[in-house]
Amino acid sequence: MHTFASSFRDIFTTILLCFFSSLLLSQSEGEFSVSTFNIRYDNPTDPLLWIDRGEDIAKAIAYFDIVGLQEVLPNQLYDLMDDLPWMSNYSVNRDGTGKGEACPILWQTKSFDLLHSETRWLSKSWSDTASVGWDAVMPRIASIVSLHHKESGKIIRVINSHWSHIGDKARRASAALIRGWALGNGADIVIVLGDFNAEPDSEEIKYLLNSGLNDTYVVAETRCKKKFGTFTGFDPSGYAGPRIDYILVDGADVNWVCADEHINNGFYISDHLPVHSFISLTTP
Repeated sequence: MHTFASSFRDIFTTILLCFFSSLLLSQSEGEFSVSTFNIRYDNPTDPLLWIDRGEDIAKAIAYFDIVGLQEVLPNQLYDLMDDLPWMSNYSVNRDGTGKGEACPILWQTKSFDLLHSETRWLSKSWSDTASVGWDAVMPRIASIVSLHHKESGKIIRVINSHWSHIGDKARRASAALIRGWALGNGADIVIVLGDFNAEPDSEEIKYLLNSGLNDTYVVAETRCKKKFGTFTGFDPSGYAGPRIDYILVDGADVNWVCADEHINNGFYISDHLPVHSFISLTTP
């Protein structure tokens, strides 16, 4: 039965496809786009509910080539993929039950082939499902994929994670794990995405950047603003917040980086701003 809801979804998908196509035309040949976005879990006490902001989240990420999301519950991923049928994804929930938060990686199906995917837990026993590391209070994960870029033939390794908001030791150890997983993997380009709950001058971020990874905020040829924060809360009139969401790159030049402000009914569509970057496919 063709319901009103399905008709609306069809219209929404058509609009997004047109929007997606027009924005891709502005992307230069020889580069691809990457985004990281903590979309905020579906919390019924938030000032802007998921039912009112889910489509805005889909619009915000629709045209990027590769996207890393954090705090994504199963119902949220289902809604997003329903709105973005041209994208593929890899996602495993952190608690092993299929009900908890995940760090999905999405990509444009027409542009990439999936070569490998896995989930590792940010703990000493990183292959043990739902293991909790160090002084963290809940399981934390890294989603990892290797993608083949069809046009250029490049192999791109993507690591997307969300670090502990409480444990200092857990964040430092997570940096060490991610650093090890990013090195020596045979990929042409390595991209590390995520909400690290750590500011740029922290020990863990400095350690991670010592591995050859570059912070796109720092190395981009062009930054859309002189400076920006990413952990804002829902209120646009408040403090811009610290920069704790990152796109790190090894093996490619960075042409552009920006944090995007999307507002619905007077609120940001998440308590974090999405960050995106345009990355060159040519070897630096």
